Amino acid sequence: MPKKISELQSAELKFRALLNKRDEINDQAVVLRSERDSLNEQKKTLQEQMRAARDKRDALVAEMRVHKQKRDELQAKAKELIEFKKKMKGQPMGSLRDEVKSLEAQAKALELRQQTVPLTIPKERALLDDLKKRLAEVERLKKILAEQEKIKKEVDDVDRSIDALFKQADKEHAEVVRLSEEQHKAHNEATSFFKEIASLAASADKKHAEFMKLREEADAAHQKASEMRDKIIEIRKEKRVERMEERSAVREVNLATRRALDDKSKRDKAADDALALLLKKGKVEIR
Repeated sequence: MPKKISELQSAELKFRALLNKRDEINDQAVVLRSERDSLNEQKKTLQEQMRAARDKRDALVAEMRVHKQKRDELQAKAKELIEFKKKMKGQPMGSLRDEVKSLEAQAKALELRQQTVPLTIPKERALLDDLKKRLAEVERLKKILAEQEKIKKEVDDVDRSIDALFKQADKEHAEVVRLSEEQHKAHNEATSFFKEIASLAASADKKHAEFMKLREEADAAHQKASEMRDKIIEIRKEKRVERMEERSAVREVNLATRRALDDKSKRDKAADDALALLLKKGKVEIR
């Protein structure tokens, strides 16, 4: 038959069980806290790497914009020169040269005729007027030809400038393309870090929630243990009072017995009183 335990022993067993449960929960909480802190440290490291990738991306974007602006400016200047070149183009210079040569030959023929052929005064005047007109036309055409030659030179310079501008614009565009590719790589790297950070943050939050739940359970176990300790203290206090009352009763019985030694009836009554008291306290069992 199992041994019956007292109320105090039962309370002490429950108290130790609650303490053990509290300590076990605290041990589990320590593990979770360590795992949570480890995840947060990993997240912190990745956040630094993500910021570095974003800074690199932003710097590349800023540099790319500079080259893009230069490219656009060069292309715009080249287009302006193309329009300018179109406006400067006029009559072909070959036909003007031929016309000048023809007028010069006609003027020489007139001069030769005026010098070698006898003419009347009216005819000579008419010839000289014609010669004057032809020479004036030659001078006019020569000025036009000189202007066109100047324009041609400017056009040639413009062509060279346009080629140079487009060549430089192509270089700037190549830099734009290169920097664009690099900034995309940096952006993808930063995005990858962000996804990893989000995953770690979710895991860390889950660990933290589990940790907080265990801490609440540990606090609850500790609170119950404290209540059980108070109960044990109260039981022990009651036991001490009870023992003191028993000792006091025994002393009173002994004193009453000594006083009644000379009186048998008193001794019997004292014995009966003492026995009744002990029976009341449960210290004597009648078999």
